[in-house]
Amino acid sequence: MAGHSERHGPGVPKELDRYLVPSEQIVFLLRRHWVVLAEPFITTMLGLVLLAVVSARVEDTFETILTVLWLLLLCRLIIVAWEWWLELVVATDKRLMLVHGIITRQVDIMPMSKVTDMRYDRTVTGQIFGYGKFVMESAGQDQALSTINYIPDSDLHYQQISQLIFAPGEPRLMQRSGSGSSRVPVSEPEQAWWRRKN
Repeated sequence: MAGHSERHGPGVPKELDRYLVPSEQIVFLLRRHWVVLAEPFITTMLGLVLLAVVSARVEDTFETILTVLWLLLLCRLIIVAWEWWLELVVATDKRLMLVHGIITRQVDIMPMSKVTDMRYDRTVTGQIFGYGKFVMESAGQDQALSTINYIPDSDLHYQQISQLIFAPGEPRLMQRSGSGSSRVPVSEPEQAWWRRKN
């Protein structure tokens, strides 16, 4: 993923030029929330503390076994962090993509035109740390990408995806309802009676 995209500008990995068509516009590009690294990091640190405490009280053979086990935890942390760094969530004006995998790169997509409904979940920890989960439903068929968890700044990205799915690019009039101050987007038909010319 070295280098930047010539087509989409700085900050966009060159790798994405292989997956995006020239007419696509990137709405957002992000990595999952850092909280996915919390458990491997805490486990590795606790293992190190345990190794430091126990190694002074046990035989050399048992200390070697504990050291090897801790090195396995460290390797796991490095692999999870590397995978987190390489994984990208990309939303364009045409589709939602998840690019992932270390050795075999995989691209899961959900075309925006296929999304019929979308659920937005925020657990208690998600509300505390600022991440959420998107669950998308499509019309009558399974898609490669239906759930994305650990989305940072999830309120903002939910609004951006909702705009793409439910109000794609057309100018909208905002009509105030008579009972309250809420606004409802209204799309006027092209051939409405008040637009017809006699």
